[in-house]
Amino acid sequence: MDFYNLLYHGYTGEYQLVSSLYRNGLDAVRPPADMGVDVVSLNLKAQLENPQAAPETFFFQVKTASTPINDASMSNGLRALTTVQFKLKESEVDLLGKSSDRALVCYVYSNDNDALADATEAPFLYFWLDGTRIENIRRAGAFFQQPGEAKLTLSCQLRKPASEAGHWYAVIVDKHGRQVEEGYLGTVDGDNEHTLASDGANHYSIKGYLDFARRMRGNQQPGEAFGACQGGCAAGPGPENALGDLWRADVEASFGRPSASAERKGPDDDSPFR
Repeated sequence: MDFYNLLYHGYTGEYQLVSSLYRNGLDAVRPPADMGVDVVSLNLKAQLENPQAAPETFFFQVKTASTPINDASMSNGLRALTTVQFKLKESEVDLLGKSSDRALVCYVYSNDNDALADATEAPFLYFWLDGTRIENIRRAGAFFQQPGEAKLTLSCQLRKPASEAGHWYAVIVDKHGRQVEEGYLGTVDGDNEHTLASDGANHYSIKGYLDFARRMRGNQQPGEAFGACQGGCAAGPGPENALGDLWRADVEASFGRPSASAERKGPDDDSPFR
């Protein structure tokens, strides 16, 4: 991809995020300098309507990738599976990992043009990772350096369950293609404990991030939060976030409860579900 295509490809995701923020009643600005974030949100509307409203700011780094979805390979137990990669500077990962008021938003666009809408204009799928999760998956080996590259690579598997009714979903993997701890992000149609990510948030919606980040700040009732910390602290993995539990939730959400033999296997065994 040449320089201009790469530049415009990046702008696509940034303005997609800007649009989503406006849909959620927030203003969005793009800092003129490269400060490690691409978009900053502000609650100007709320402050103008109510002078007593506290300022609210969130920071976003945006990455985009494209993949030929129709060419996604078949995998045992899955209808399709494809891997996409995002490149980040180490300084960007450092900055994002400091707090949950920062998030990485990853947009995946399809190279296929036989969709109902022009596949190059609408994202096929997107997800977000807040600073706490970024720090946790980093410790688990999610960000790695490829030979000859200065930037870090974040690798993500997009999976299509065997069920006709199943939706695509995202899983963060290490350089060997194995799911990392807290790498399971739930499913797009997640509506119960088996299809949610470990933090209980909707990782496929900007509103899902805003709700989660506000809860982390203590501005809302925490409700059923998993391992949430107040004040945007960078918490380590909680006992409820064990990789084995996430693996089982991943399998059950997509393919039903595994057999007794599958139950005896763990995520580090020779399993296709990773």
